Amino acid sequence: MALLVLGGSAVWLFWRLRQNEKLLVAVRRENNKLRHEVANVTGWTANGRLPEDWPEKLRAETAAAASYTGSSVLETLREPMLHAAHQALTAIAPPVFASSDSADEVDRAHKRITELIEGLANERIDPLPALANGDLDKLICFWRRLEAYFPDRPETDAYGIAGHALVDLLRRNDVSLFAPRPLSVESAKNCVFTTEDPERLRDIPRVRTVAFAASTRFTTPQRGEELVIDCERPGWSGPGGQKNARILILDRSW
Repeated sequence: MALLVLGGSAVWLFWRLRQNEKLLVAVRRENNKLRHEVANVTGWTANGRLPEDWPEKLRAETAAAASYTGSSVLETLREPMLHAAHQALTAIAPPVFASSDSADEVDRAHKRITELIEGLANERIDPLPALANGDLDKLICFWRRLEAYFPDRPETDAYGIAGHALVDLLRRNDVSLFAPRPLSVESAKNCVFTTEDPERLRDIPRVRTVAFAASTRFTTPQRGEELVIDCERPGWSGPGGQKNARILILDRSW
């Protein structure tokens, strides 16, 4: 009887693994298709990173499409970069990076960011109050974190599109954004340092490994300088005021 139970369990486990493998293949296929579609519009570089002038290329592509199909297309896509970002975010699964991550929390965070981008794209959300209230902080910081520690994951591409689109929107609203990249070096005069780790980045093996490797190379800091482990809150200045960036640095708890 025990052998039958074990045999049945093995068959069920094998079936589940095959189903999960098929699902993973399908997700990767859709992500690759999305990457190629965005690359055709933005001129994505061969190493998978967005070129500096991709917003201008996307605007030019949208304007060209409007000239052939009439002004209605241009009116529908008043924010083409944000629409592209929304499509990219809806095409990926919520990103999980540590075994301790709560699937429900990850799903909710991804959904909030996706809905935020959709609201900005359709002009239901005013970017200036959203920035002042901190509603944009999660996307800006998460995008920077993915680029630094997980550049090879498909989620990084989608969040990168959203991050670049958001920065472009803020720039057009006369906002100067300051969000230091993780693993760069910043001075205390430009931001606020903290050793608190509310995102529990120290529990993510790759983040710990990369952060410690970078810290060993940072051997001769100047006075007031620290290695950026994560940008917890972006800094900015604009019509609504200004705020200093808050930066996570290493301490003994790591």
